[in-house]
Amino acid sequence: MTMIRLHWFRGPAVAGLLFTALVLAACDNETNSSASSDESPQSVVTPAAHAHDAGETCYMCDASKRETGRLWCREHSRYEDRCWICQPQLEDASRPYCKEHFLYEDECFLCDPSRATADEGDDTSGGVIHGHRADETCFICDPAKRESGRLWCTEHSRYEDRCWICQPQLEDASRAFCEEHGLYEDECHLCNPDLRGDASVLTPGTEGAPALFCNEHGVPELECGICQPQLADALGVGDSLLVRMPSARSAEMAGLTLERPGRGDAAATLRLLGEVRYNGNRRAKVTPLASGVLADIRVDVGDVVETGQILAVVNSVGVAQAKAEYLSALAELDVKTMTFEREQRLVEENIAARRDFQEAEGARRLAELAVRRTHQQLLNLGFTESEVADIAESQSSSSDLYVRAPFDGTVVERAAVLGEAIGSGGSLFEIADLSTMWIELAVPEEQALHIQRGGTIVARVRALPQLSIEGQITWVSPQIDERTRMVRARATVPNDRGVLRHGMFTEVAAALGDVRNSLLVPSESVHNIDGTSFVFVREDADLFAVRRVDLGPPGTAGMVAILAGLTETDAVVTRGSFTMKTEFLKSRLGAGCVDD
Repeated sequence: MTMIRLHWFRGPAVAGLLFTALVLAACDNETNSSASSDESPQSVVTPAAHAHDAGETCYMCDASKRETGRLWCREHSRYEDRCWICQPQLEDASRPYCKEHFLYEDECFLCDPSRATADEGDDTSGGVIHGHRADETCFICDPAKRESGRLWCTEHSRYEDRCWICQPQLEDASRAFCEEHGLYEDECHLCNPDLRGDASVLTPGTEGAPALFCNEHGVPELECGICQPQLADALGVGDSLLVRMPSARSAEMAGLTLERPGRGDAAATLRLLGEVRYNGNRRAKVTPLASGVLADIRVDVGDVVETGQILAVVNSVGVAQAKAEYLSALAELDVKTMTFEREQRLVEENIAARRDFQEAEGARRLAELAVRRTHQQLLNLGFTESEVADIAESQSSSSDLYVRAPFDGTVVERAAVLGEAIGSGGSLFEIADLSTMWIELAVPEEQALHIQRGGTIVARVRALPQLSIEGQITWVSPQIDERTRMVRARATVPNDRGVLRHGMFTEVAAALGDVRNSLLVPSESVHNIDGTSFVFVREDADLFAVRRVDLGPPGTAGMVAILAGLTETDAVVTRGSFTMKTEFLKSRLGAGCVDD
């Protein structure tokens, strides 16, 4: 009869995993029923009964009080190296044993508290008794000091290729073996520190040696997903680890459903929420180009304006001065031109000196430069060529400065107040071209790779759900928002009907692209483990492969495209695949060998 100790966890996910594991364990009851009736009373495990004062705890009921690095037998509630049911070879019959606290009497600090301090220096790690100073660690108790890439037997606390319990075929009886450190004597650098710097003795040779084989699950050790689940992180697309079920009927008992991948086209879309914004490339803040007093306002919010239309008039002293300088430069040019022409005639008649002619010519050129400078100054203030010509013709030096619209659009904001003194940098109006709008999007990090510039979107607004507005993605941010873990994107959409308004929320369907003639599997068959996608493929009645796959974009009707890692002949676990995930991950929850 199998007795199973239940531990309750906070969190439905872990509880669900344990429940599924119990269902799988029950699959062997039929084959083990005859053997169960013949078990001896010693194999029936009962909860450990112990006593202490109310409000106190001990290492048996409080995991935080157990020795760090020392394995704990969850099934029998004692240290693994003091559990004679699981480790009968470790029992020393010559030492009295405390059956209440499952320690030798000479080390039981619960029966004799004076031993508590003395025992703190004892070092038992993982069931392998070894010694060193209290401030030191070795590869047995410190995973960081183990050889990279060399498999570790967590059950017996030694390298997998030096574990004769799991790998008896690898033992070389001709070489002396260090039982304390689980290495051959000629390579044990803990017993012989002189070997520490010799790399040839630290890395075992593999030439001619039998391959590592997991006898417990009947698969190669490097492919055993239950004993070596950490190897899943290094799998390439299409590579697998193997998971052996408890019996050939386990899949049937667990209700697993198998399907072969089909072929088809997957048109994927991503549903997002968007916020409508003005098109930043067609939005302008209108400011006067010189300081002054606002004398006239000719438009208001909501008015549609055209390029060059006068929006307001500003009385500016600077404008009057610029006009006066222009008119003065024109008058000066006329004088210098007449002088030049007179000196030219006199030189031709040999009456005037050539020096006077050259001075007159230079003065005329300076006057021309002054006219061009003051002319450009008026253009910089916003006057058009025709208006500058009118100034020259009318000889007007008025202080009126016209504020004009830079492009066709709509006045969306107004800050202008009649009679207000304004500076050259103050904004009077804001104009936006509403014929196109931006939609700002927030894309989940895991989907950002599928969003590309130039991709199409379809936007819908709640006011008109039947109206679809198509647009194009014009920008995808190269960085992720540290607070939301989202990637910002932007799409440009037409707004000919004026339905979209700044600040409005929309529902957006972004096309992620079509995958043609690809393998399709139900989405429930794909599982994400540590950020990598896997499916479970049946290899035999009780043997399943944990296969890494490359996913395409999510499709419709609960299907997902597989770009690589599967073939059409693979039998993929669909319904009930979470049970397989539980079986694969149970070793991470502390499951290991159990005694019936």
